[in-house]
Amino acid sequence: MALYIEQYDRMKRWYDKFAALNQGRPHDSPSENYVDEIYAFFQNAYHFKDWLKNDGTLASPVVKDVEQFINGDRSLRLCADICNSLKHLVLKKGERSKENPTFGRKQYGLSLGAGPTKIKLEYEINTASGSVDAFQLATDCMAAWDKFRAKHGI
Repeated sequence: MALYIEQYDRMKRWYDKFAALNQGRPHDSPSENYVDEIYAFFQNAYHFKDWLKNDGTLASPVVKDVEQFINGDRSLRLCADICNSLKHLVLKKGERSKENPTFGRKQYGLSLGAGPTKIKLEYEINTASGSVDAFQLATDCMAAWDKFRAKHGI
């Protein structure tokens, strides 16, 4: 079995947590934990490329195409820059997107009533070409990786 699938599944689990938060989910953690979940998605989405590149079961053309594929997809370029800025606090060199993405406005929503309290978080990412909804970017990243997998039949 291909080893990269473990990281793909991990990325998908973080995406599912992000989706639940975007739609509204039970508020059962400190607010900082929800931001951590968003960060974790982008980190795992970008690091999926390392699993592809280091999985010895994949053919050479797949491995060789990973970086070029990322560079050819805006969502993955932004994801790369977001991940590296989270790792280093700021982007110092090698920015892929040329858009200097940074996390912007956070908008929390609480739903109170008869059932459990629910929380919703919408996060914006500021770029040189305008703001982007963080969940939409995450969705685009998932679609890009699925396109990559389909392209290579993996």
